[in-house]
Parts: sequence; structure tokens; C-alpha cells
Amino acid sequence: MIERRLPAAVVFDCDGTIVDTETVSDVAWHEVLGRYGYTPTEADLLEVTGTTWPAAFRHFRERVDIGDDPSVFREELRGVFHRVFDEEVEFFHDVLGVLRELADHDVPVAVASSSSREHVDKVLDTAGVANLVMAVFGAEDTERNKPHPDPYLAAAQALGAEPSACSAVEDSDVGIEAAKAAGMWVVAMDRGRFPREALAKADRLVEELTLGDLHPV
Repeated sequence: MIERRLPAAVVFDCDGTIVDTETVSDVAWHEVLGRYGYTPTEADLLEVTGTTWPAAFRHFRERVDIGDDPSVFREELRGVFHRVFDEEVEFFHDVLGVLRELADHDVPVAVASSSSREHVDKVLDTAGVANLVMAVFGAEDTERNKPHPDPYLAAAQALGAEPSACSAVEDSDVGIEAAKAAGMWVVAMDRGRFPREALAKADRLVEELTLGDLHPV
């Protein structure tokens, strides 16, 4: 029998992986863009999922006049997002359970996200797992964001592990590309948002995460 060992460290994406903020974002985009006379399509929302704020703003600025100042529009969007987050956000309890199991096994954990570090910190605090995460890397913490490997490489360094000895947990094609480029074993979460073929580059594709899924083959 082949002995299967846990990775040296695990790096998690945040939105769509730990918490269903993508549904919250969809509601916020619909409400705010509706004020400008635009209804985002499913393709629009998929395009901005997992991207940084500047990329998301550019995407919609090309489709509707939302002003020239991304900071002004972002504050309007944030107001709706935070309201919906506080009222409706749901966490993925399979991942929260695995986070706790990793802590029990002394496996260090980081989060690498294209969202702001402030947002990730709020998610982890609200979920009650902030104490289980050793390092957080948000959009402002690396020069290049996903799909570049920089966030994952920075996370591995912070955890004191070689990237090739780490596992990553993602839910988007952009995130999978970033983690694979960093040399990590990648588990993709199929939450029903992306077509399964878009997640096919991951080393493992699951609908519900277990500790055993993080064992590289």
C-alpha cells in the first residue's frame, strides 16, 4: 500500500472557495449596474470572477458609462456588497472543516486572493477561522495577481515551504492557472459556477473537500 502524506502546507483561495461571496458579488453588480441602466450577463460575471478590481472596473466601463473614477464606483459597489454580505453570506463548511483538520495536523495554511486583504480578513474573521491562517495575501500584496503565480509563491515563502510541496485549493480557471504556474498540486472546487471543463487543468476536481483530497498522488 502506498503511504499518502499531507502536503507541507496548503494555500486556499478565498472567494468561491472558503465563502460564497461570488453570489453576493453578483447581487451587488446587478443592483449597482442597474442604476446605470445595465444588466450584467452571466458571461460578464464569469469574466470578472477571480480578477482584480481594476480589471473588473475596466470590463464594465467598456460596456456602460459608470464614470471615470474607479474609486467612486467602487465605494458605491462596496456599500451594496457589505449590506448583502452581512445579511446573506454563506460559508462552505466542507472547507472550514478541512481548515480545522489541517490545524489539528499542524499543517500551515495561507490564503491567496485577488480581493483586498481587508476583505479576506473580514471573511476569515466572520467565519471564525482567522486564527487558523498563518498568512494572507490580497491583491495589493504582490506586484502581479492571478493568473500569475506570484500570490502562491509569496504564500509558500511565508509558510516556509517549497511550492512543489504545497497543495492549493481553488475554484476558478484563473486561480488554477496561478497555482499550477507556482508548481503546486491543485484541487479545484466545483461549486457549479464554472463549466467543469474550465477547471480541468487542476490535479483533482471535487464537489466537496475532504482532508484526503489534499494528498498529492
